Amino acid sequence: MCPHCGATVPEGAVYCGNCGAAINAPTASMPTSSQPQTSSQSSTGWPQMASSGNMQARYEKAIRRAELLGYAAVGLGVVILIALVVESLL
Repeated sequence: MCPHCGATVPEGAVYCGNCGAAINAPTASMPTSSQPQTSSQSSTGWPQMASSGNMQARYEKAIRRAELLGYAAVGLGVVILIALVVESLL
């Protein structure tokens, strides 16, 4: 469990897949020189950081945030354009 946000993290994770906080508690699946590489390890020996489902959810959230920011920018541009047109008519 993540000490920062309380999300469930996979065993052997170094970082929380939800908030990115470091997970400080060592687990049994962390490699040592006498242990073979486990399935939660990448080919480089580093533990995997997050499940692909959680990364997909974070990606989709970032896309939605970018879309909303784009809509806000267009809306602000329209307001500025209307203000300039009204000002030129006066």
